[in-house]
Amino acid sequence: MTQPRPTDTPTGSPALAWLYALVCLLAACWAFVLVGEHYAADSSEPGALCGDEGGCSDILSSPAAELLGIPVSVPAIPLFAFLALLGTLVALGRFDRQRLASLATLCGYAGLLFGGRLLFEMIYGQGKLCWLCLTMDGATLASLLLGAALHPGGLGAGLRSPLHALRAMLRPGAEMALVVLVLVATPAIDAATEPGEAVIEAKSQATAPKAPGSTATEAATPASARPGAAKAAAAKASSRDEPPTTRRLVFPAERTEIKVTAGMPTRGPAGAPVTIVLFEDFQCPFCKKLSGNIEMLLEERPKDVRIAFMHFPMHQKCNERELKKSMHKFACGAAAAAVCAQDQGRFWEMHDLLFRNNHRLRARNLQGYAKQLGLDVGRWTKCFKAPETLAKVKADSGVGLAAGVTGTPAMFINGRKLVGAQPLESLLEAVKAEMGGSDERLIMDVETGAERVGEVVGAASSVAMVGPDGRFSIDAFEASLNGGVAESVAGVEPARSVTWYEARDACAAAGKRLCSEAEWLTACTGAVPIDEDRNGVFSTDLIQGRQHVYGEHYRNGICADSRKKSDPRPLITGNHPECRTPEGVYDLEGVTKEWVGLSPDRAALKGGSYFSRESTRCAYYKDGEAPDTRDNSVGFRCCSGQPAEADKAVQRFAGGKVGDTMRHWSGKLSTGATFSTTSIAGKPLVMTFWASWCEPCKKELPALSEIYRDKHGEGLEVIGINVDEDPAAARRYLKQNPLPFPVVMDSKKQIMSQFHTRGVPTTFWVTRGGQIRQRSVGYDDSMKGKVLIWLESLLESR
Repeated sequence: MTQPRPTDTPTGSPALAWLYALVCLLAACWAFVLVGEHYAADSSEPGALCGDEGGCSDILSSPAAELLGIPVSVPAIPLFAFLALLGTLVALGRFDRQRLASLATLCGYAGLLFGGRLLFEMIYGQGKLCWLCLTMDGATLASLLLGAALHPGGLGAGLRSPLHALRAMLRPGAEMALVVLVLVATPAIDAATEPGEAVIEAKSQATAPKAPGSTATEAATPASARPGAAKAAAAKASSRDEPPTTRRLVFPAERTEIKVTAGMPTRGPAGAPVTIVLFEDFQCPFCKKLSGNIEMLLEERPKDVRIAFMHFPMHQKCNERELKKSMHKFACGAAAAAVCAQDQGRFWEMHDLLFRNNHRLRARNLQGYAKQLGLDVGRWTKCFKAPETLAKVKADSGVGLAAGVTGTPAMFINGRKLVGAQPLESLLEAVKAEMGGSDERLIMDVETGAERVGEVVGAASSVAMVGPDGRFSIDAFEASLNGGVAESVAGVEPARSVTWYEARDACAAAGKRLCSEAEWLTACTGAVPIDEDRNGVFSTDLIQGRQHVYGEHYRNGICADSRKKSDPRPLITGNHPECRTPEGVYDLEGVTKEWVGLSPDRAALKGGSYFSRESTRCAYYKDGEAPDTRDNSVGFRCCSGQPAEADKAVQRFAGGKVGDTMRHWSGKLSTGATFSTTSIAGKPLVMTFWASWCEPCKKELPALSEIYRDKHGEGLEVIGINVDEDPAAARRYLKQNPLPFPVVMDSKKQIMSQFHTRGVPTTFWVTRGGQIRQRSVGYDDSMKGKVLIWLESLLESR
């Protein structure tokens, strides 16, 4: 009996394929609706799931609803439209239903991943559910299940099939059209759907409808009416070519009385007309962001606002609320540390330290902060371990629970509840409403984060400083190029899409050099950095000075760091006058990421670029890019003075660093035979140091195995170098997980010692000519795209 071909459509499946196509078409349409809602940030009827405070607006306007500055629903439009087309073709018997099933489940899982990210923001960031987003999640789930059901093996086999689709996508075929379509259509759709300035202005003047069952009048406040109009003038001037960003603020009429007692930490005058009670978690990143905005609020309205702090850690151990899952494992200890600092009159100092270092909240870190503040450490430690301390934290969370707090951050402005990391502009509007005596439910479109631009006149071209290796000078402005020579001048476009090598040569032509990472960090923070873990990298240690060039807390609009990647506006050196250090160095954050490092092996990017948003900071550091990387968001600036000794020290790895010609080596294979790199001279090489106990290695080795099988015929060589101290452990691993490429045993790390490595896995990408082009440290699934780019470049190298 003849078996049906894969393209044969069994009885009953055309109806299922038609249904799948219809669901995908509806999903594409709904994604289009979400794009409009994202830009409008307006759900006029909140809906049962959004709550009385307009949760859909808050969630759709949150950073979690964007990816690289584009609403996450934009790429869903071409994706689901393409899947609907394939579903139609399957129903007509013109496309392989198994291939569609695999592709459908792959796309479905990816869609649910993005939906889960937004759901996390709903529950833990905003404390509200958006029915618009949940409807999209439902359509995505339906497409996943219907697509999986198209698989010839049934639903279960279909749900297990996305890996087959992923492999198929790496080979030419009809599925590749999906990648091209999404990449091309996404920016086009985003550009076509983003509202113009006239549309936003019209919306800002509109009057919002009444809430169901409410008698309060809702007034829509135009963005231009916010406090600080003088400061806003520069912001408006900067946004002539780009519509202002607005955020929907829903300020409820209902009030919940929370009594401020003598035992609560407070800031601001006791008689202030506006009291804000905060419920926060020191490990919560949104709380950290809000703490900076609250600090700036106190600076703007010092006589009008009083702040009271209450603990609401998202951990079962110390929260009165019965949390289903503990989110922040160090939150309870951090809260206890703050309570015990308050016992010695230093709560706010500890508050600032904890939020500044909320990635370092282990017990030993907390004790270090107590010492740093000059507390009586013995008394602090006794308090920290006392059960009464956590009882105090639980009591705070109980007050929050009674007031309706479900997540952090949450705040009550004279009893009126707001959730999430509200920007400074929204906080100012809320305070203004309270000061004006308004008791009505208000819906306001608040302009946020417009760039503040202006002209810099008379600034020095360089600034002298003292770093960890002595005196040096750093250019005040990002480098522009004049005939291949780096210049530090204001008012011109900076050099972009330059490799590290080109930046090095341009600085040398100007009689200067690139800055070391430590020098760049010194200029940004205003303090000499300390390499605490002595790994040669300063940016990953405790920052000694400012967090940002302009101060401790992130301020949107000061630097060019909040644009879309596709923004056509020019980038100009020094035209953000407030984006400067007190010493006079401009644009260390935003504009372009800047090359640092005195050798290719030390090449890294600092500062963040024009689309990095909150990631821009002095500690921004990326060393995962090859020094010959070209990217429109990458530039540089120059330094002069004595080169840093820390960069000279790495010369002991001569022949084993990025940029070097690899020194040949030999060793014993796992089979007992001898291997030498001279036997593969003239071939591109991927060389990885790994260990059997290393979890990232166990992810990277299969990926390298697949690359080896696909590209060995084109001359590619892959060598694994095992550094297990016990070779038997490596052999046991290889017996269970055989590798197609040779494995050299290096239990005494003699080979590893020749290369500048930081642990396993460390992988070197060596060109046909023997030059070490790139070194990658660690591995996870997010690196797959980069690995393919590195591989392509390696195969093309000579």
